[in-house]
Amino acid sequence: MKFVILLLAFASASLAINYHGCTLAPDNLHGWVVAIDTVLILYTTDGGLTWIPQDAPPDPYSRRLFDVTCLDSMNAWTTGKHNLHAAEILHTSDGGNYWERQIAGFSKYGTRIEFLDHNYGISVGGDGTITRTTNGGVVWEQVFTEWYQAEYYGVSIINQWDSWICAGWPDSVVTGQGYILTSNDGGIIWDTLSGYHTAGYEDFFDIHFFNIFDGIVVGGDEIDYSPLVWKTTNSGSTWSPVSLPSNTYYLRAVDFVDQEGWAVGKSGTIIHTTDGGNTWAVQSNPADSTLFDVDFSDHEHGLVCGYNYILRTTNGGQNWQRVGIQENTTAAPATVTLNAQPNPFSNITQIRYSILNSRYLIQEPALRIYDAGGRLVRSFHLISSIQNPGSVVQWDGTDDSGKQLPPGIYFVELRTPQSVSSMKLVLTEKK
Repeated sequence: MKFVILLLAFASASLAINYHGCTLAPDNLHGWVVAIDTVLILYTTDGGLTWIPQDAPPDPYSRRLFDVTCLDSMNAWTTGKHNLHAAEILHTSDGGNYWERQIAGFSKYGTRIEFLDHNYGISVGGDGTITRTTNGGVVWEQVFTEWYQAEYYGVSIINQWDSWICAGWPDSVVTGQGYILTSNDGGIIWDTLSGYHTAGYEDFFDIHFFNIFDGIVVGGDEIDYSPLVWKTTNSGSTWSPVSLPSNTYYLRAVDFVDQEGWAVGKSGTIIHTTDGGNTWAVQSNPADSTLFDVDFSDHEHGLVCGYNYILRTTNGGQNWQRVGIQENTTAAPATVTLNAQPNPFSNITQIRYSILNSRYLIQEPALRIYDAGGRLVRSFHLISSIQNPGSVVQWDGTDDSGKQLPPGIYFVELRTPQSVSSMKLVLTEKK
């Protein structure tokens, strides 16, 4: 099932999704968005115009996805957690058709992941924990730091030797949660002695170094949600605050393409710099909630995601477009038919389907139902056979566990190896 990206406002807060990580490949076309409150991975092949849900590996525990990064249209990694106290990294090498777990349990959760190339990568998380790989994630080495209470959120890899990370703790409202530290031996030893540790309410959530001397860290103050951008020109020996526009709030992420950069944060904040972070200006956009991540593939094409928002731009942020999820209106192949009656429905609907190819035979057909956020809620495994017109599946508005789903918009997908068809269902209050 495809989801078409349109400029729309969500009709109900109950459909809100907390999109927490985004990435756009160098070709400006392929990218991913992940959500922190559901096992939702969305994939685009046309620069964000349409999005396709992808399935993570099955797991008996709940899963939350904090961040995603990619090197190209085929290779991407996510980090998050797969139960209450275990971090997890997933990887795809085929554009997301198949995701595999590379590691789990290195922290209570993974918050940020970055790769320098197809071999060297770093992921950070809670409890002062870092993990690194030198072979594309075949093996991840867990590294502990002396700041064991740090909640690491930002990573910047300069080269295979020099990297920086930073820490904050959103919504903790306690002092001493901001940390900045570096490694110059490939991420094995991290220098906390020369690192920065704030004594106040400052949090640091993302970091970017242009070279071994010049860097930017972004975050904010938990007391008044004021933003902060600090800059160093001497490898972190000293950090100087940068003046920011007055209508800017608590920053959560930053991304640079050469000297041009964007930072995002609370209350829909997007700020922009063209001089390496010395001066910043606000970019207007539709968002009014916290934006958690930003990623640009070049100076023009970028994605931003946050609570109930995915934004895209094709002109460097001069214009930001809000994108949402709506039914794909592209006609399905003539060999596939799909309809449901009644629709809308309150108790039971009859989903009728037929599939014919040139040999009147299909293999591994699947009928799935997704909610408006793209989450799989119900699966019907159809028997591989010749499917005659008039085949019927009944749905009573419950999920796979038998729990009654709330009224709203749902999408039914009929998928075979040869074709995919989808349609919208409306579930109303029980009568």
